[in-house]
Amino acid sequence: GKTVSLKTVGLLTLMAQSGLHNPALDHSELAVFDNVFADIGDEQSIEQSLSTFSSHMTNTVSILKEADAHSLILFDEIGAGTDPTEGAALAISILEFLCAGTDPTEGAALAISILSKLKLYGARVMATTHYSELKVFALQTSGVENACCEFDVDTLSPTYRLLIGIPGKSNAFAISKKLGLPDYIIKDASARMDADDVQFEDLLSDLEHSRITIEKERAEINAYKQEIQQLKDELKTKSDRLDERRDKILRK
Repeated sequence: GKTVSLKTVGLLTLMAQSGLHNPALDHSELAVFDNVFADIGDEQSIEQSLSTFSSHMTNTVSILKEADAHSLILFDEIGAGTDPTEGAALAISILEFLCAGTDPTEGAALAISILSKLKLYGARVMATTHYSELKVFALQTSGVENACCEFDVDTLSPTYRLLIGIPGKSNAFAISKKLGLPDYIIKDASARMDADDVQFEDLLSDLEHSRITIEKERAEINAYKQEIQQLKDELKTKSDRLDERRDKILRK
């Protein structure tokens, strides 16, 4: 669902700027950009000596050389393909530099080393990730917001609903169990998780349960509102009929 969301944003933006009709609701709004950059997919190449990480970083560096405040930048699995700790740190530095638009001399070490000649001020960025560090970064950073694609663990299928403001849970253990991975391996993997990671995943699970509960309650409230409105309409109709009969009797 995440990559679908990225491609949808890029495609609809380019469609609108090409004068094509957009398959969106009435009164929807789209921004206008000078450039749309995307790093989506794995361009791993033995011939060009590019690993998964190298291919992504090559795209990222080329994007950063050309991007500016009037650019839309789409990153799929930013920082992936290398050590998770280093990948997450690199991803945060890249996103912070792009979004905040800090001067290179005040930015992170990565920004200083590879972006020293760039002047990026507030580019619009959309990035997908499985790193918890990036989810925390979005929670703590002004101007950056989490979103997730709703996933039905019971059916192992996406619902294609994009939920803004909520960090997503990876569901690796649940999916692996559904696909037949032995319980003893999943249990051992759970025991190897860092305590902070476990707490964060538990927090995401609680948020997910709370969201589902709120949505159900909201749906029930809307149903009650519709019933009340229907009863009001029926009462009004009956009242109008009674008024007509009364007027008719009075005229007689």
